Parts: sequence; C-alpha cells; structure tokens
Amino acid sequence: MASLFNTVAASAGRHHGAISTAELASLGVSPSLRAKLVRRELLIPIGPRSYVVAGAPRGAAQVAWCAAADVSGLGYVAGRTAAWLHGLDGFQPPPRPEVLLRREHRGARLPYVVRTTSRPFGGNDAVTVKGVRCLSAERLVLESPRFDFTASELENAIDSGIRRKKLYEPHLRERVLAAVRPGSGRAAVREALLDSGGESRLERWFLAIVRTGGLPRPEMRVVVRAGGEFAARLDASFPGGLVIELEGHATHSSRQQRQHDEERRTVLTLAGYRVIVFTYNDVRDRPYWVLGRLRSAIGSVA
Repeated sequence: MASLFNTVAASAGRHHGAISTAELASLGVSPSLRAKLVRRELLIPIGPRSYVVAGAPRGAAQVAWCAAADVSGLGYVAGRTAAWLHGLDGFQPPPRPEVLLRREHRGARLPYVVRTTSRPFGGNDAVTVKGVRCLSAERLVLESPRFDFTASELENAIDSGIRRKKLYEPHLRERVLAAVRPGSGRAAVREALLDSGGESRLERWFLAIVRTGGLPRPEMRVVVRAGGEFAARLDASFPGGLVIELEGHATHSSRQQRQHDEERRTVLTLAGYRVIVFTYNDVRDRPYWVLGRLRSAIGSVA
C-alpha cells in the first residue's frame, strides 16, 4: 500500500496536493482501499469526489481544484472564485468556492456556494486557470448576478478583464446585451457595460462624463503607427484627430514615465493629432470642468 500511496501523492502533487475519486480509481485505488486511506487520515475528504493528501500545504487554489473536481460534468467553478483565479482586480478567494451548475443538477449536495443556470455552456465558456477548470472571464461576467456581485465588483471584473486580454469588449457587449432582459436580475450587467471599454476605473469615469454629457463616445485604446511602426496607444480618440490622455497617479508619477509621456505626445503632435490631458483629479473631482473642455475641443474640430 505504501508504494501505491506514494504514486497517489505524486499524482496529487501535480494539482495542489488534491486528487479526485476518478483519478484514484485510475491509479488502482479501490473504494475499500480509499476508505482505508481516509480512516488512516492519509486522504482527507473535501467534497463528495475530492480529497487532499495528508501533509499537503493548504491553499485557495487547492480548494478551488477540489470544487472543480466535485462539479466535473455538472458545471464549473464560477463567481468570485473564478474571478480570483483569472486575477481580476479586487477579488480574493471567498470562504467557500462558488460554483455554477446546470439547472438539472440543482439538487446536488455540495459544500460550496451553488448557483444554477438553464443557459447552456458553450465551448468557449470554460477554461483552465492555475490547473482549475472554471468559467471564462466573459461567462463569469454574464453569470455574475447569480452570485450577487456588487456594482463595483462587476465593473472591476469587466475593466480588468479587458486590460488582461481576457475579455473582448465588443463581443462581451453584444453577448450580454442580447442575453439581458430589461427588468431581470441581470440588469446590473447592462448598467456596468454603459461605461465599459477602457481598462481602468479612471477610463470608466471618463466615459461616464462623455455619456452623461451627451457627447459622442470616443474610440478607446486605439493603436497609432508611424512609418509602419508602433507609435502610441491612445487612451481615447474623438473624430478630427482629437486625442485625450488620462493621467493616473500610478502610471505617470516617475521621471522616466513623464519622459515617456512627453515623447509620446511629441510623436502624436507630429503625426497631426491634437492632444489634451486630463489628470486623475480632473476626472474624479471636476467632471463638469472636464465636460466643458471636451465640448470646446470637440466643437473646434467639428
């Protein structure tokens, strides 16, 4: 048995010290031997189909892996657990993993936060992150109301998902708006998409100023090339060559960063763009001032 247990421990070591009933069976561990390992506290049950090998370091990724093993064939790890696995801003692993099951499995008894859906899972709705099978960033945003995401959590998930290239905003917008019914619990997703398209809260605030001021929505994160080479990526671009730069505290504070900013603006000016800069404090604390400057600038190129 010792040799077999060493094989089990080595296999579990490939996924956070955890192992599933199916994997144990594939290694030749019978149900009776599995029960003996549990009695001897060499295997510690976590869920109905998951175990942790004795002595393995505990961690959130381990528990998430167990949850994925327990819902395999029924659904996926979802909600805040999936958002944390994806590395989305502001998310920490919740006390109990959150999972989403197909509606027909709603009676499953699991030691997790369980939600169900009648919406089918497509081929792109699940991915493996940190060795854990979970919802894709796009699908977890779509299903976030089932886990009662706050408005701030939802906005963070969308904005950081775009920044980390885990979400493609136009496709997300098309899919979400097609799926969300007015008056449904998913109306929060529609609201969060109103000012999405940037990669940060600062850009979201700026887009809200544009929208509430009745101005045309700018293109966000447009890549500019000069002489066939990359020159700059614009924060926001309005028709007529008007470029808006948004300066946050973290990304424009050092001497090297400021030097890079000035070189970038010089390149854009020589390429025929007109550049206007708004700081973090402008956008956060003086939205009406920002709106006035935008109206003047857009009017002068109309």
